[in-house]
Amino acid sequence: MGLSLPNAENWQDYGLAYVPAVDAFRSGFLPYVSFYYPYPPLFLYALTAFSYLPLPSWSSALPLVAADALTVIPVYLIARELVSEQRALMISILFVLAPTNLYYVDYLWLNPSLTTLFLMTSIYFLIKRHYGLSALALALSIGFKQTALLALPVVLLVMWGVGVRRREPLKYLLLVASICLLFSLPYIVVSPTLYLDSVFRVPFGLWPTQVPQNYFQIGVGAGTLVTFDTSNWITSMWQLVASGINSPVTLALPVFIFLIPSAYSWIYNSSYVTDVLWLGLLGGYAYLMYVMRKKPSIDRSDSLNYVLYALLLLFAFYPLYKYYAIGLIPIFVLLVRSKKGAVGFVGFNLVFLLMPRYLASWVLLVAFVWLLRRPLVRRMKARPRSSVELQPA
Repeated sequence: MGLSLPNAENWQDYGLAYVPAVDAFRSGFLPYVSFYYPYPPLFLYALTAFSYLPLPSWSSALPLVAADALTVIPVYLIARELVSEQRALMISILFVLAPTNLYYVDYLWLNPSLTTLFLMTSIYFLIKRHYGLSALALALSIGFKQTALLALPVVLLVMWGVGVRRREPLKYLLLVASICLLFSLPYIVVSPTLYLDSVFRVPFGLWPTQVPQNYFQIGVGAGTLVTFDTSNWITSMWQLVASGINSPVTLALPVFIFLIPSAYSWIYNSSYVTDVLWLGLLGGYAYLMYVMRKKPSIDRSDSLNYVLYALLLLFAFYPLYKYYAIGLIPIFVLLVRSKKGAVGFVGFNLVFLLMPRYLASWVLLVAFVWLLRRPLVRRMKARPRSSVELQPA
């Protein structure tokens, strides 16, 4: 791959992490137990299945690219439920041509497309009130990448809000849990601690030493095309506070680069910064759940909006690589209602792709606030005025 866009995060995970993991699995190494594996097992299974095709090493990328292409189907079907046929077609074309997806999935072969396909399929079945199929699709989405788990409470509250029988959300939850347990076998039985800690990220030191040589090489160098097109000063500060250019970014990172003296850069890696960010994420998510629970009625578009809000919160406050945001693109495009909105969607894709990565979390947080501006204004205007008036003294 010769193309490397400045500031785009040109990670070579496919060749340096995914393929070695597939080779290790095919050689008899057990993921989570013999070597660290950061995703649920369905992702490894999908790539491994395609690796048996009589094709070069890129055969394992076929499910990634195919999933991205197939996501246009639930995008179109959801759009058709919300807008006219003509606008649904326009939305579908916008998604197919989204620069972030074309670059990160179809060119670099990074990982969000499989979980995104099944998440969007789950939302479509939720809108159509086919709850069993929605639960199946959501469980499969979680099986490809654990970020989809954040959508589960949102879906349950949507079901509650549309007035289904009380047993339905419980049945939905049990079905998702059962499927997740099924694809977690045998790892959750053989070594439950390592399996659960793998999926929710722990240090590499807990794993045995028999990891295949050169299994995990992500980093600057080793054949990667990572570029960091900034001044030497910012690069050195990044190294100082983030322990390497290839570290994930958070809201705190640009603050420490530009505002905190280097003598105090150690604070960035302290537990206090992490605790504050986690409190922001959990607090925002709890408030989102509260607002959903208090809403008198929930319509078909609400499920889409609330899943978007939940994912925006996660990606804004959780350590982020820019390509994670690919999961937001099919939901963003469904918000387009005009030519102006279409231009804004393409512009957001290009800006997010080419901007310095330390701004990514802030841009997503701003997008979250921007999307909430109208609902918040409506809520404030809808508040009943106090019936008690001030009397003259």
